[in-house]
Amino acid sequence: MTLPFVSQFAVAPVLANDIDTAMIDQQSAHLALRVNFLPVLASISKTKNRPLIDYQWVSVEALQVQWLIGWFKRWFCHRDTILVKGGHEPEYFAATDTEPAKIVFAHGFFASALHEISHWCMAGQKRRLLNDFGYWYAPDGRNEEQQQQFEQVEILPQAIECLLTLACNKPFSVSKDNLFADFDTSQSTFEADVQAQAVRFWQTGQKLSTDAKVLLSQLTKLRPLPLTSFDICHNFIKAN
Repeated sequence: MTLPFVSQFAVAPVLANDIDTAMIDQQSAHLALRVNFLPVLASISKTKNRPLIDYQWVSVEALQVQWLIGWFKRWFCHRDTILVKGGHEPEYFAATDTEPAKIVFAHGFFASALHEISHWCMAGQKRRLLNDFGYWYAPDGRNEEQQQQFEQVEILPQAIECLLTLACNKPFSVSKDNLFADFDTSQSTFEADVQAQAVRFWQTGQKLSTDAKVLLSQLTKLRPLPLTSFDICHNFIKAN
């Protein structure tokens, strides 16, 4: 059974304690993502020859996240920045004299990692010297004016996130991040704005940072077919 990198629903049997990141080297994780999940897990499992009923089912996402953390560190070793799986809300910590900068993403979610990386790609060198890039964040429950401001500043990073997500051959959805809005949101053009910006990024490369281009060049290697503008637009078509 061959599992593509993008599989969101594919699972394979593995003991819960086998998912310890210390057990999964980057080469094995990469193979698990792109070649054949079951043999690779068998080769790194601490406990072989266990009955199938003794195994728990763990999402491939855990290995995808491990793969991304490891390769991000390699691709951006010159940036003194690492990707960190967080247990709570995402946050960015600027580098100190003793620690690299940390992009902390939420709850081990692959999508959250790409979202936070996108913000990092958008931030200039000066903002990367500041915790959370020096931005103020209004939590869920924003009023209409705050939501409009949020959507304006999110168009560029979410357009980058769209490209990174599609490069991994995963579906992308915009995040308005305001589930408890008490006003009419039907007139928002945010989704269309993100789509249009993603297409412009892909077609022209204008305003697309060097780091975003590096990520795209690496991640698109995982796709079975090249990413196109059609793929970007098609992603936003709602299924009936």
